[in-house]
Amino acid sequence: MRNLLILLATAPLLMAQGLPRPYCGYGEGLAALREVAREAALPVPGILEGRARGEAVVSALTGATATFTGCGCARLAELTREALRVAQSAPSEASIARLGQVFGQVGFRTQLAREHSERAGCR
Repeated sequence: MRNLLILLATAPLLMAQGLPRPYCGYGEGLAALREVAREAALPVPGILEGRARGEAVVSALTGATATFTGCGCARLAELTREALRVAQSAPSEASIARLGQVFGQVGFRTQLAREHSERAGCR
């Protein structure tokens, strides 16, 4: 009981230090960023496959953005949202070359978000 009271009393201080809120799904958001980075690094075999991958990436980034927002990780949510904005064009691209460029940008922006999470945590 005493440990719980101490935890509750120090929770606001811990949050100010960049730690995610308990039970907010922060780890799931980071896992989604890792998965998106893997998907973005793969070569695009064809337009239909690239568009389908784009839809999956958009879905994963949308979920990760919502997760980080819910956790109170404003900067991480913003960086993830930037990757999402780039990825939203992938499901409608008309060329393999352009899909490759989009996935390259998504990979770069996802890497920025991951580096921020490693460097600063949930801030």
